[in-house]
Amino acid sequence: MAVGHSAADTTEQPRPHDLEGMYTRAAYILDAPNISNIHGVTAMLERCTQWGHPLAANLLLDVYEGRRKGLEAQPEKAAILAQHLAQGTLKLDPAHPESVRIQKESMYRYALYCEKGFGRDKSEKEALQWMLKAANADVARARVELARYLMDKKKPYSDPRTALKLLRSQAKKDPYTPNVFFYLGHAYMSGLGLPHPMPQLAFECYRMGEKVKDHRAINNLAAMYERGIVVSRDLSTALHLYKKAADLGNKEASANMQRLAYIKAEIETGTPQTLRVNHAAMQVIERLPISRRIKELLVAPLKKHSEKIRRSL
Repeated sequence: MAVGHSAADTTEQPRPHDLEGMYTRAAYILDAPNISNIHGVTAMLERCTQWGHPLAANLLLDVYEGRRKGLEAQPEKAAILAQHLAQGTLKLDPAHPESVRIQKESMYRYALYCEKGFGRDKSEKEALQWMLKAANADVARARVELARYLMDKKKPYSDPRTALKLLRSQAKKDPYTPNVFFYLGHAYMSGLGLPHPMPQLAFECYRMGEKVKDHRAINNLAAMYERGIVVSRDLSTALHLYKKAADLGNKEASANMQRLAYIKAEIETGTPQTLRVNHAAMQVIERLPISRRIKELLVAPLKKHSEKIRRSL
């Protein structure tokens, strides 16, 4: 893909309204559920991007990431495009109101590519550098992800206190920033950047996360209700919250919901199945024609297991 144009480029520059029309048509085709013929869409977006249309460039990154219907991911092209956008070597239309935002967002995207090795070699150093640039450019998600980097105690650049400040600041500035309450709650729960863990503040953060539909925060809030941390143990509320997070796309919450639903059903219907099986096994052992000492050796682990289950209920 040609990521830009030069003085030697003999291709005639399309008129602004032609570029806008081409972008609008490509975006409509990708978004319309009843249109299956997407032939030529990528080429249209590439042409618009070549001539500096910022929204086309942003949409083209989605396409290259494989996040649009019927189009396979092209990681190498995504990495090249994001790098040129982030560095400013692909000039976006200065008159377009979205140009500055898209360039800044590209810094954030390119940082994630560097971190994950998407379309290029992994580079922790470059990921940190670009995430810091995006955060300094006031990209909301970049500020949260930079905090995530700084929370990692295993890294030489670990700085939990700065991470906590970033998260607090971003939560106040824009509470709808993805994951801000999840990471803030994690910091309070773990005591990162603090003298000691503060589970009550973690609980409040996860509750705020529920209000802004942060599915990871909701999953953790459910876990606190399930385990009785800060609040009284409440399996019904925990199950409701796990379902809420699962409906928002959280796979871990979906698994937790199924697990807790099974436990809750056993509690409500009486003796859990595992206890019933253990009890039946002990009855069988008791009837075996073997010595009392052997019976006690066989029954001991079953009793221990049953007692462990009872304590967890």
